Formats: sequence, C-alpha cells, structure tokens
Amino acid sequence: MAYDDTDFDKVIPRQGTGSLKWDGAHAHFGGEVLPMWVADMDFAVPRIVIADLQKRLEHPIFGYPSNGPDMLQAADDWMAKRHGWRPEPGVTGMVSGVVPALFAAVRAFTQPGDPVIVMPPVYPPFMTAVRKNARELLLVPLQNNGAGVYEMHWAALENAVRNAKLLLLCSPHNPTGRVWTASELQRLGALCASAGCVVVSDEIHADLSHAEHTPFPALFPRSVLLTSAGKSFNIAGMGGGIAILPDPELRQRFHDEIHRSQIHQINTCALTAMTSAWRHGAEWQTALRGYLADNASFMGEYLTHALPAVVYRRPEFGYLAWLDVHRYGSDETLARRLRQTRLGLNPGPSFGPGGEGFVRLNFATPRSVLERGLERLQQTLLG
Repeated sequence: MAYDDTDFDKVIPRQGTGSLKWDGAHAHFGGEVLPMWVADMDFAVPRIVIADLQKRLEHPIFGYPSNGPDMLQAADDWMAKRHGWRPEPGVTGMVSGVVPALFAAVRAFTQPGDPVIVMPPVYPPFMTAVRKNARELLLVPLQNNGAGVYEMHWAALENAVRNAKLLLLCSPHNPTGRVWTASELQRLGALCASAGCVVVSDEIHADLSHAEHTPFPALFPRSVLLTSAGKSFNIAGMGGGIAILPDPELRQRFHDEIHRSQIHQINTCALTAMTSAWRHGAEWQTALRGYLADNASFMGEYLTHALPAVVYRRPEFGYLAWLDVHRYGSDETLARRLRQTRLGLNPGPSFGPGGEGFVRLNFATPRSVLERGLERLQQTLLG
C-alpha cells in the first residue's frame, strides 16, 4: 500500500486494529471517548519499515530469531548519530521491552526491602516496579515552580541516596516534559556515585527531544540505559527494546536476571522493524518532530485564548502535554466531566504525588483531531 508517510494531517482510522488506545478505551473509560491517553501516535510509520517487514514476511519460515546482531549494531549507530555517544562494542543487549527490563533491573540490583528512589509525578510503572518486587518505594517528588517547570529536589535527593541502592530515572521525564540538562545529570550522577546508588535510566522518549538529550551512561558508565524504537517510530506494538550497560559487573548481574526472567529475546518482526527504523528512519523522524512542535504550538495558542487558567508549558520532547487544570475543580469533578464530554485523558493522580490537579494529553494526532480534543477539553473545564 502506497502512502505518504509524512502526511501527518491524514486521519487514519484505528478502530478494529486491536489498539489499546482506541479499541481498549471503551472498557477503560466506561464508554466511547476520543482517546488522547496511551502514549502512541496516530501516524503511519515510515514506509521503509513497512517495506522491510513485508520483505521479511515473504520468507515463509518464522523460526526462533537470533540474538539480533544487526539490530544491536543499528542501535549503537543510531545512538552515535542521534545523541553523539557510541557505546563500546558488546555493551548493548536486547530485552523483550523497556517496562519488563525496568522490573528486572529492580530485581537485579536490589534485594527485597531495599529502598529504591523514584521521582514523581512519573510514568506509573516506575512505582509499580518497586512495589510489585517488594522493595521500599522511596519517593522524592520533583519541584514545580508553579509555571510548569520541574526540577529535581536536590536537598531531598542528597538525604535519600544515603540509604537507597537504586534510583529509577525517567529521562526525558514523562509526564512533566523535561529533558534533563547535562549539568543536571552530572550532578545527579555524582550524587548517586558517591553513595553507591545505581541509576537505571529509561530513555525511551529521548529520540523525540527538541532540546539536547544526554545519555546517562555517557556521563556515568556505572549505570543502565533502557530504550527502544517503539515510541519514536510508533512501533511500540511490536515489542522489544535494548539495554546498555557499560559496567561489566552490572552487565553480568542484569544478564543473569533477564535470563532468569526470560525477557532476553525479541520476536522476528520487532527485530526487523527496529533495525529498519534505526537505519533508515532519521528523515521521517525529523519531519515528525517538526509536526509535533507545530501541534504543541497550536495547543499553546488554543489554551491561551480559550482556557487561560490552564498552566501549560510546551514539553521539551515528544507529544505528551502535562496540563495543570486544578483551577477548574477537583480531580473527581474533572473525571466526571471528562466522562460527560467523552474525552479520554490520563488523570494526573495516576502519576503519583504531585499529579493532583493535572491531566496528561497525548497530542500525537492529526491537527484536526487535536482541535476536536481541545474543544472537548474546553467543554469539560468550562462546564
């Protein structure tokens, strides 16, 4: 099927495709909604990825895949090209997904009862990975300056790392929209290194950064980087990811755990799709970032005129808007109104402390759909 893979204005119906975001919204929200919640995009993937998948599907045998040397080489090349840092040969490995790897890292580097630092508001699996593995969840909330700019709480971190064995870092930070600067990461790394606290950095949104992103192990090799092509090329449904561990001792501990958990493999289609995306998708992704930036600007202008009491700071990466809507009512009231206006957003409290009075809106959708969503948001907040 021929199509323009950079026509991001084109509305592509997704109902009936087994999409969690669209087909799963009814069960999640208790009715039909315009879904602007799950972090995937309503855009066609690069044509080359489809073509490479079709080529692989033409071969009639789908046995067990290899350990993915082509994909791992493509991943390292992409990291060097996109972020200016090339991992040493042999330190990048594959995992079945970033979230399973996050859970595995908690088991690999801590024991039951050990404190693990998480900085909310944050992607919910960070907290779940700690709780479900019977570790102590040590919350060090980010600081909001009131204008939507978040910073790490340095005084609280200095106290927390004295006892913690592990810190789970979201970099860039979902949902607050921050791309941590190199100086911030340098300060965090020095603090953790001095206390012997391992850092696991989830960098799955990094490729869509507008600001400069610094891979954490580029500054502190005794750390773990988890990422995937899933978010940045809209192939998350394929599964798969990579883990980069420059430190030999940490790499062995992680290797042992992912084999115990049997999450060290990737399916054939994921290997093909990620290899293709990282090798050939740069031009498409540049166009995508431009469209997302324009969507972010459009949303800012809309909110300024229609909903000036919403505190919105353009995210420094990707397509997730973290909206402060507390002036329009309680979380319970807003949830009820959203059901009435049939708009599906992520409620702020699900991201932990600091999420009260917020909603997360996914604007990786054609402009016409975004406008409809903002109109429903306006209807929601103004009653």
